[in-house]
Amino acid sequence: MIRPKRREQGSALIAALCLIFMAGMLTASVLALSRIATFDVRAHIELQRSAYINEGVANRIQFLLAADRNVNPSSTQLGELDYEEFEYDRYTADGIPHIIDYHGTEVQVVIQDAAAGFNLGSGSYRNTLRSIVSALELDDSEISEKMETLTERITDYLDTDDDMSGDNGMEADEYEAENQAPLPRNGTLRYREELLFIPGLSEFFKPDKYGMLSSVRLIAPYGMSDISRNSSNPNFFTADRFMLKVQGRLEDEEVDEVIAARDEWLKEKNKLSEQLDGLLLNRLRSRFSFNESGYFTVRIESPEKSGRPSRRLIFTYPAFEITGPQNDMVRYYDWLML
Repeated sequence: MIRPKRREQGSALIAALCLIFMAGMLTASVLALSRIATFDVRAHIELQRSAYINEGVANRIQFLLAADRNVNPSSTQLGELDYEEFEYDRYTADGIPHIIDYHGTEVQVVIQDAAAGFNLGSGSYRNTLRSIVSALELDDSEISEKMETLTERITDYLDTDDDMSGDNGMEADEYEAENQAPLPRNGTLRYREELLFIPGLSEFFKPDKYGMLSSVRLIAPYGMSDISRNSSNPNFFTADRFMLKVQGRLEDEEVDEVIAARDEWLKEKNKLSEQLDGLLLNRLRSRFSFNESGYFTVRIESPEKSGRPSRRLIFTYPAFEITGPQNDMVRYYDWLML
């Protein structure tokens, strides 16, 4: 009778140890899941907090811009400002990054002029595409044919009839075959990025690293002024390599030189006139705008290597005086929280 009892006691001990082990594993799993949930919730909270901070900074930067324009009404050309002459930070549309401490949280702000990019508006796209072909001297080339095709497709996208503008145009049947019904719009463009619906456009006008079609001029919403009316030439500090070559009539080596000089300005604030040959700089100034149009695009984001989850805010608006916007209301051309 003794030996069986000892075997029963051993079996009970093993069962108890297994139960304790399983309880420990379950406890560890619960703790691990709790920590994962904590990190996940914290990330979402940080993203939400970042969005509120960005909105607060957006309000502040608009009045800082208004104050700068009020104190410095006759500002020098963009790219020629000597920041060391001032005891306070200057806010202009020259692309220089600014660090703003917003109630203990640092954010980076970049201001650019909104009169930027190629004008592909309903009344301008034909001349713009022709000028690109003319600038690159590609009248008999494959690219010239692609530009003609793109012109036909933009025309079909905007006009109200169902007749194709050319052999390579696209109307409703062609868009449906590409699973893009109910395109085309058959009306005036409502927003810039809808141009990406048109096949072939992104070959020449590519989205930037933020996914925005910044190489094309913003389309004004209904009831708002056309950004192009105050500046016929695109802003120099927003021009990508393709625009520098086409609009500036530059050779590849000159484009490299100009981009290097602009990067030096953005990083070290060294004036363009101290880096570029006078003749080259004069050519740029005759084909690009180095002045503010009165319309600003602002990008707000975390500084590099901040190490915290954050969101990015990009918006465009018309400038107002230091007394505030008309009717105490700011209307935006775009407002993107990324």
